[in-house]
Amino acid sequence: MRILLLSLFLLLSNLGFCQNPYHITIDKTSGLPSNSVYDIFQDSKGFMWFATGKGLCRYDGNDFKLFTADFQTSKSGSCIAEDKYGRIWYANFDGFLYYVEKGCLKALPQETSLGYFRFGIINNELFLIQPGAVLVYDLKSLKVKAKHLIRDKEIRFCYATKDKFYVLGNNLYELDHKNGIKKHKLPEDFYAEIITPIINTWEEKIIINSKSSANYYSFEKGRFHKHKLSNPAEFTQNTSITDDAIWICTPNGVYKNDLKLNHNKTYFTDQNISFVFKDKHKNYWVSTLNKGVLYIQDFSNNYIDLYPRPNSFAMGKNKIFIGAEKDLVYKLDCNSLAVEKIFETESNHSISQIFADTINENIFFNSFKFHILNKNNNLTNEFSIAIKDIKKLDDKYFSFAASGLLGIFYIDKNLKSSWDVVFEKNKEKGFYGFNQALLLTNTNGKSTEYNSKNNTLYYATNNGLIAITNDGKNKEIKYKNETLFLIRIQKYKDDIIGLSTAEKLYSINSKNEVSLFKLPNFLAKEKFNRFFIRSHYIYLFTANSIYEYDLETKNTQKVMSLSNDIEVTDVVLKNNQLLFATSKGIVIKKRQEIGRFPKPKLIINEILVNGKRKELNQLNELNPDENDVAIHFSTLSFVPNENYSVSYKINDSKWKTLDYTDKNLKLSSLSSGNYKIQLIINYNNAKIDLQTIQFEIKKPFWLKPLFLIGFGLLFLGLIYMYYKWQIRKIEYKNKLQLEKINLEKNLNQSKLKAIKSQMNPHFFYNALNTIQSFILSNDKKQAVNYLSKFSNLTRTILEMTEKEFISVADEITTMSLYLDIEKARFDKDFEYEIITVNSADLEHEKIPAMLLQPYVENAVKHGLLHKSGFKKVTILFEKVTDKIKIEIEDNGIGRTKSVELNDIKNKKHNSFATKAMQNRIDLLNENKTHKITINFIDKENQSKQAMGTTVIIEIPIQ
Repeated sequence: MRILLLSLFLLLSNLGFCQNPYHITIDKTSGLPSNSVYDIFQDSKGFMWFATGKGLCRYDGNDFKLFTADFQTSKSGSCIAEDKYGRIWYANFDGFLYYVEKGCLKALPQETSLGYFRFGIINNELFLIQPGAVLVYDLKSLKVKAKHLIRDKEIRFCYATKDKFYVLGNNLYELDHKNGIKKHKLPEDFYAEIITPIINTWEEKIIINSKSSANYYSFEKGRFHKHKLSNPAEFTQNTSITDDAIWICTPNGVYKNDLKLNHNKTYFTDQNISFVFKDKHKNYWVSTLNKGVLYIQDFSNNYIDLYPRPNSFAMGKNKIFIGAEKDLVYKLDCNSLAVEKIFETESNHSISQIFADTINENIFFNSFKFHILNKNNNLTNEFSIAIKDIKKLDDKYFSFAASGLLGIFYIDKNLKSSWDVVFEKNKEKGFYGFNQALLLTNTNGKSTEYNSKNNTLYYATNNGLIAITNDGKNKEIKYKNETLFLIRIQKYKDDIIGLSTAEKLYSINSKNEVSLFKLPNFLAKEKFNRFFIRSHYIYLFTANSIYEYDLETKNTQKVMSLSNDIEVTDVVLKNNQLLFATSKGIVIKKRQEIGRFPKPKLIINEILVNGKRKELNQLNELNPDENDVAIHFSTLSFVPNENYSVSYKINDSKWKTLDYTDKNLKLSSLSSGNYKIQLIINYNNAKIDLQTIQFEIKKPFWLKPLFLIGFGLLFLGLIYMYYKWQIRKIEYKNKLQLEKINLEKNLNQSKLKAIKSQMNPHFFYNALNTIQSFILSNDKKQAVNYLSKFSNLTRTILEMTEKEFISVADEITTMSLYLDIEKARFDKDFEYEIITVNSADLEHEKIPAMLLQPYVENAVKHGLLHKSGFKKVTILFEKVTDKIKIEIEDNGIGRTKSVELNDIKNKKHNSFATKAMQNRIDLLNENKTHKITINFIDKENQSKQAMGTTVIIEIPIQ
C-alpha cells in the first residue's frame, strides 16, 4: 500500500498537477507600476486600487493610473479605503495619510506619526491613531473634531468595521462614531499566544490572529474566545476573511482555513502572498510582494497545471490525447479528468500536431518526426517528414499536408475505398514509408480537408487552395480570380471554412464558390490568428479574446480574455465542457458559464474646459471663450484585458467610434449653443451604458438680443447719420461747384480787366504815336519792327483770354514784347532785363495767365516814367523747391512818390494793381492749401531816399 501511494505521489509530481486555480497575472509587463503589491481595494464605481511599491494606482481592467506626489514621505503603503465623498485614502508605511480627490493626490494635515497603523473611516469621520491619542477628523473639513487619550505604552494594531474603530494595546479599545469609547480587558497571557496580532472581522465578530502561531481569538459582545487554526503557517504576513474562511497570506503561498467546515487548502506555494480580495462580481484578486497581482475567477477545480505545457488536442473515444512540449503525449480521461503520460522521448521538440484515428485507435503526431502509436500506446512507425495536418478521408484513407508533400495514406490495406484508383496511380511517387501516395509534390502543405458532398480533397498550400477529385484531377480554387492563401481549413456540413494569411475567414461551398464568412459586425472587424470547429461552434482566437460563434443560431459570445502571460493554442469540447491548451496548463470551462461576463461600465473620469477641470454641476453654462472641452473616460472592465471601443455623438449627429485605446474625447473651438454629448460602449454587437453630458456655451454679448436690438438701432442711426452726411456732402459739393463757377466768373472778369488794362486807349494811343513818329521820321524799319511787336503782343493777349495757365516761357515772351513796346516811348535811358534760374525746369512750369503784366506795367508807368536819368526794370524767374519765385525790380521813384504824383494829377486814380489784381489773387487762392503770395519791398538808400520798388511773387507749382 505504501509503495502504491508513493508511486501515485511520484506520478502526480512528474505530471506537475496541483490544486492552483487558473489565474491571470497582472504585473509590470501589463503596466502595473511595481510587482510589489501590499493591498487591494474596489471603489464604489468598480475600479480596482492597488497599493504598490511605487505608490497608489487605479486599474480599470486595462490601464493603470498612478497617483503620487513629491511631498510624500514614502510611496509604499496599505489600508486603502473610500469615504462618502468618493475620495480614496491610503496610509504609507511612515504612517502618513493621503487621499485622491479630483484626480490629484493630497495629504491629510497631520503634525506627526506613530508609524504605520490602519486608520478607519466611519460615516463622516476618520479615526487615526497618533502618539497618546486617537484623533477623529471631520471628513468634510478635514479638521480634528475629537481627541481620545490612550495612555498605553505600546499600540499593537488598529482596525475599523462599518461602525466601530478598534485599537489593540494593553486593552482592546472600542470607539464609535458618537465619540464614545469602551475599554475591554484582554485575556491573561493574550500576548504570549498572540505575539504580533492581526485583526479582521467575520459575522459581527472580531477575529484576532497571530503572525507566528496557530492561535487566534474571536471577540463578540464584550467576550473573548480562543481558537486554533487547523492549517497554520510558520509566518503570517497578513490575513483576509472571505467566503467564511481565513486566508493566511504567507511568503510561501496562501492558506485557506474554512471557519465553518474546518477544511483547509493551500494555493500558490511558490508565491509571496500579501493579501486576498474578493470583488463585487465574486472574482478574486491576490496580491504578491514579487509577482504583481493574480486574478482568479474561480478557486474550484477548473484548471490542470500540466507541465510541460500542452500544445494540441485530439479527440478519441472518451479520451483526449494531448501533444505537449518535450515530445510528450498525455491521455486525459474525459470523465475523471485524470491525466496519464503515454509517450515520451528524450527529444526537446514540441508536439505541435496530434491526430486520433477512432476506428483503428491509432495516434498520429508530429514533432521533429512523424510518429504513429497503436492502441497499446506502442510506437509502430516514425518518419522524417514534417506533417502539418491530417484529416480522415473515409474508413481507409487519411489525407495529409506536409512540407513539400501532400497526399493520402492508409493503415489497413484490406479495406476498400473509391480512392483506391488514385492511390494506386500515385503510390510509386515520392518515397516509401507509411503507405502513402503523393498527390502533389514540391509544394508546402499547411492544412487539408475532405468534403464528402462533392467527393473532393482540399489542400491549403503556399501556391493557393488546391482541390483534387477522386479521378485524380486537380485545380486551384480562387477568390475573385486571385490566389487564396489559407493557413488552416476545416469542414462544417457541406462547406469548407478557411483562415487566410490576412487573418480573415472564407467559406468554400460544394460548388467551389468562395465567399467571405459572415460574422456579426463587431467580430468581422477582428483579426483571427486561430480557429477551431467543435460540434456546431467555431472558436475564434484574437489577440485579446476567444469568441464562440454558433453556426446554427448565429449567436456569438466571449469565451475568455487573454493576457500577455498566457497563450492558447487549441480547444476541445467534451461533456459540455471546453478544455483549452494554454501556456499555463489546461483550462476547463463549462459551456453554460462562458457567457456570464460582467458587462463593462463607462466612467467619466474628468472633464477639462480650456485645460481646467470642471465638475458636471459646473457645466450647465460656459462662457463664450470656454469652448475647448476634453472628456477623459474609462471603459471599466471587471475582467482583466478586456478591451472595448467607445462611440460618441454630438447632438443629433451620427455615432462615431473611437479606437479602443483612445480614452479621450477632445472638442475644440465649439461655437455657442446647447450641446448634448453622448458616449456609449460597443459591447459585442450592442451598445451599452449610455453616458450623457449636457452643457450650454453662452452666446457672446454681441449675439444677445438686447445687444442686437441696441446694435440694430445704432446701425440704423449710423445709416441715418450717413444719409444726412451724404446730403450735406452733396450740398457742400454743390456749394463748392457754385463757388467755383463764381470764382471762374470773377477770374474771367478779372482777366478781362487785365486785358482791358493792357488794351486801354491810352496804351494804344501811346503805341500808335510811337509808330507814327517812326513813320514821320522816315524810319520805316523801326516802324515795321515796332508794328510787328505791337501786333504780336495784341495777338498774344487775345490768345491768353482762352487760357487759365500759361508756361513761364510764354510769359517771358509776352513780357519781352510788352517791354520792347514800352521802351520805344522812352529815350535811350530805359533798359530791361529778364533773368531765369533753372531755365530747363521753367520751360514746363505753369503760372496763371496775365498775372505779371499789371505789376510790370506799374513799374514802368508809375515807377520809371517820372524818373530822371537811367531807368531799368529787372524780372527774375527762379524755381525754389515747390514754388516759382518771380521778382520784378525797378529803380524808379518808389511807391510813395508815385502815389503823391498820381494824387496831384488825378485824384480819382485807383491803381489796378492794388484792387483788381489783389482781387484776382484772392480768387486764385480761394480753397487752396498752397497760396500765391505777393510782397512789396521799397528800396531806400542810407539817406532814406527812394531807390525803387521790388515786387516778389511766389506761385505754387501747378
